[in-house]
Amino acid sequence: MLQNVAVYPTERDIFYREFSDSCYGVTTFITSYTLLELPFNLLSSVLFGVLTAFAINLERSSFMLAIASTNCFCIVSCGESLGIVFCTFFSSHIGLSMHASSALFSIGCTMAGIVTLKLPMVLHAINYISPFKYLVANLAVYSLRGRVFTCAPDQEIDGRCPVSSGEDVLTLYNLDEDPRRNLIILAVLAIFYRVVAFAVVKVGRMEWGSKVKRRKESLFRCRDSGLV
Repeated sequence: MLQNVAVYPTERDIFYREFSDSCYGVTTFITSYTLLELPFNLLSSVLFGVLTAFAINLERSSFMLAIASTNCFCIVSCGESLGIVFCTFFSSHIGLSMHASSALFSIGCTMAGIVTLKLPMVLHAINYISPFKYLVANLAVYSLRGRVFTCAPDQEIDGRCPVSSGEDVLTLYNLDEDPRRNLIILAVLAIFYRVVAFAVVKVGRMEWGSKVKRRKESLFRCRDSGLV
């Protein structure tokens, strides 16, 4: 979101002026913006993957590097798309856009499945379109399966640690699911949110274009009638 706030408003204003001159359309703008942001998103995602796999040591392997980088890329892409949506809706209030999106991201993180395990029915339904849910659901499984945990003797219950393996953690948080499915859904959501961002910009420019057209037609009528 921070990257979007730093770049998108300026690019948006330039696009609005050039759109009014019929230089190019919404499809060209969103495509070029996506292609230009792609290298930076990939770089930050790979950096996150390196830190996650090797510095934090979830699992020191190239596989975990790829999984963490893919998850990060999808989340960053979703954040960029939502940033486009908010900065288009609140075009004159960047601060409001940032605060609204930050509040939405905070709610999504809270509902992801770690902070709270039981949600009201409405929030549970909304959570199905939250990318954070699928991020936690696949990254937790990939990083915890096969892990073994130990504890001090005075912490044992009936001669066994309460949580002795990664599978116990996954069962405790209701995350013992197919990680590949959740990773695929996360990737689909990244594409879906970019399509939504495209639709928002498209509708906004269609409305703006119709207003300009009506103003021009009104001006032409006034000229024809001799009022101008």
